[in-house]
Amino acid sequence: MLGRAVPHVSFTIVTRQILHKLSDCARVRHGAAWMVALLIAAGCERGTPAGAARTQQAGRAAATAPSDSAARHSADSAAAMAAAHETAAARRLSPAADSLAPYLVFAPTEEHAFIAAVRNKQWLLDVGRMDLDVRKDSVKTRLFREAAAALSPVALRTVFRLAWAGGAEDVVADSFAVYNGRIVMRVLGSPVLDSAARRAGTGVAFAMRADRAATPVASSCELRAEPDSAARAAQAALTPAERRAQAAARKAADSAYDARLAVVRDSLEMVLRAEHPPYERLQKRAKVSSSRVRGCFGAARRALIVGLRAGDSEWVRERLALIAPSGEVTVLKVDDLRFRAHDLLTAFDADGDGVDDLAVKGLTQRAGGTTVLHVDLTKKRAERLAAGFAWEVF
Repeated sequence: MLGRAVPHVSFTIVTRQILHKLSDCARVRHGAAWMVALLIAAGCERGTPAGAARTQQAGRAAATAPSDSAARHSADSAAAMAAAHETAAARRLSPAADSLAPYLVFAPTEEHAFIAAVRNKQWLLDVGRMDLDVRKDSVKTRLFREAAAALSPVALRTVFRLAWAGGAEDVVADSFAVYNGRIVMRVLGSPVLDSAARRAGTGVAFAMRADRAATPVASSCELRAEPDSAARAAQAALTPAERRAQAAARKAADSAYDARLAVVRDSLEMVLRAEHPPYERLQKRAKVSSSRVRGCFGAARRALIVGLRAGDSEWVRERLALIAPSGEVTVLKVDDLRFRAHDLLTAFDADGDGVDDLAVKGLTQRAGGTTVLHVDLTKKRAERLAAGFAWEVF
């Protein structure tokens, strides 16, 4: 009896000492100290009924300890995430198509903005990346389409609001394909949109998921607006001499505008060349590039970008400017995340605010893509709206 009472006294003393040392700690640490002391006492009284009871009680306390609870919660969360990844769509795939699924990388499910562009004389919507070449194998192509239809966050026959140079209209994303390592969907729209894809030049558009159908909207920029019946009638009423005079005046105005653009370009190049690349190997490879597009940017009708690049876009300095017919120049700051250099492709009103936005080809080291930049005349910034058709060189 006396030998059995000693461990109990030791347990009480140890418990009081630990709690006394941790008296200023949080309640959860008191609970942990009580659990440790209880385990010590249980080890001292091993083989006794009281020790067994205390051991069971310590086990229950350990199960509710904060650290163990967090670990169990993490394990439960991992199991829940694994179950979430095993979607019903994945279970519907055939074993052969499921073997291709790891090579398909799609845009986030919550993504609503996408880039559409003309490739091979048709409009394509970029929705992801394909890490396996399936173009030359008809079996792999069929399995890819099966996997893409089941796993893509953009379902077949999804309606998008497409903004392009001709205005804005509703289109349907139909059928999957692979283009230059990208997962794309064919875009079906109006006959005007289809005919634009067959013309020479670069076609880029900004696509947003549409909740409901909306009527088509023509471009608000007079540079791209089709003449109405009154304008055509007035043009037809002109005499040949008046038409020649009108064409000569238009040509003179364009020549003066182009001369102003050339002066601005030379001025921007001189400013850029005042700064030199930090390494000699880059200084020998520095070159100037420029591009321009027509559009409606407030009072300006031309956008010009001039860049000084060295290496494979390793070192880049560039300026984006909007030039008005009066000669006024507005310089914009470009905010395009990873892409350092840009070439202007086309201009259109992507967000319907009445100011044209810019579609550009973005470049960085061994990579590039197509980006739509939102032009904010108040902040004097050109910020990325969406990007797509990315490529990399390894």
